[in-house]
Amino acid sequence: MEIEKSGKKKCLQCDKPIAGRLDKKYCDDYCRNMYNNQTKRADERQIQHVNSIIRKNRRILKTLCPVGKATVRKEVLDAMGYNYRYFSGVYRSPAPRSLAYFICYDYAFSPIKEKGIDKALIVQKQDYFDKYLQNPWPAQCILKRFIRKQF
Repeated sequence: MEIEKSGKKKCLQCDKPIAGRLDKKYCDDYCRNMYNNQTKRADERQIQHVNSIIRKNRRILKTLCPVGKATVRKEVLDAMGYNYRYFSGVYRSPAPRSLAYFICYDYAFSPIKEKGIDKALIVQKQDYFDKYLQNPWPAQCILKRFIRKQF
């Protein structure tokens, strides 16, 4: 924040003189928002972008599965703009079916094939999913348990 020779503060965004409170940094809300948006780091914008894709995927799943469980053709997901590369977790159901579910917050889908047709089995996330969430490093979990037993 710059202070002119006359003792008046200048807006951090547009350099106009600021009137009002002593701790004021911007002349109005527009300048405050512009300044903060410009100073956001690129990685924060990337996180927002990924979260918006996952939220869109969740909205699509919620629309197609209003209650509990539904099966839809893959083409329906494609037509609605579902992005298969983004999800918030992976759950693998226990044997015998051992289906992989791709989770978008509180909804999930599993790609299945019925009579040669690609479909998605959509479900609302269940509490037991957390027990079976995929861990990419299961050996480290074993190591942690070993260390806990030692100490």
